[in-house]
Amino acid sequence: MSKAEAHDKTQSFDTRVAHQVLLDGLDNIEAAMKEASIERKVEVGSVLWELGDRVKKVLDGIKSDVRKEAVKELGGTVGNTLLDGEDMGAAMVTIPSATLKIPKGTDIEGIKKALGSRFSFFFEEIVTHKPHKEFEGRVEQVGDALEQKILFDSVERQEMTPRVSFRRDRASRRSQTGSDDAAKQVNENALDDVLAKS
Repeated sequence: MSKAEAHDKTQSFDTRVAHQVLLDGLDNIEAAMKEASIERKVEVGSVLWELGDRVKKVLDGIKSDVRKEAVKELGGTVGNTLLDGEDMGAAMVTIPSATLKIPKGTDIEGIKKALGSRFSFFFEEIVTHKPHKEFEGRVEQVGDALEQKILFDSVERQEMTPRVSFRRDRASRRSQTGSDDAAKQVNENALDDVLAKS
């Protein structure tokens, strides 16, 4: 596609219509999922996952261009600027102050020795603690009941949320069970086709 064709296509893109179509589609999906089977939810989830990834890529490109324009407007200085869209949109861009950090591989111990007591004048020391991976087993081996209580009271169990990821190009179930003639299935159904069986 030439630059002229891409420009024409962009100019003919109606953001209000697209916005409403997307909102309506998401409303329909949300309603359909209330009574859908888990298989249908997985199928729709994989579609939304793929679309979300595509949206992020497009949005990242837009953000990059908006940042460049904001830097140009502010002349490379720290501050805020508001960029207006052609209709209802707007983007607030904040350019923060630069910060200093210690690069990986820096010989902090060497710097401490060189500066002595003046080290804390230039650097803040942040100390963090976390339970050892064998914490519970080690505490159970402690003979003092009071010490055990102190140790167990110092931590709390944090249940981890199961991670979910989707894909739209998964191998068929037959190939997963070892069938030689099973091939990878690529499903490119549109959202309305996915919802048709809800």
